[in-house]
Amino acid sequence: MLILSRRPNESLRIGNNVVITVVGFSGNQIRLGISAPPNVVIDREEVHLRKIAEHIPTLSPVASSDVPPTRVRSVRRKSEARRQLSLRAE
Repeated sequence: MLILSRRPNESLRIGNNVVITVVGFSGNQIRLGISAPPNVVIDREEVHLRKIAEHIPTLSPVASSDVPPTRVRSVRRKSEARRQLSLRAE
């Protein structure tokens, strides 16, 4: 495993097409910005493991030309508490 230190607004590059930038941090969490081509699937580890467990076909694309490629992107979701607060504010 390669371990690197980065400060906010500093980046690291994976290959020629993927750039990961440290956006910020708060407590024991860091925020990362990831720039990658659309054909690169980016998932959190727990989502990736769930896809494997559920045998989602996007992890092993079908070679048939009849089936269009599926694009899956992870979406950051608000916690339930933050969602309730935003609903009350409206």
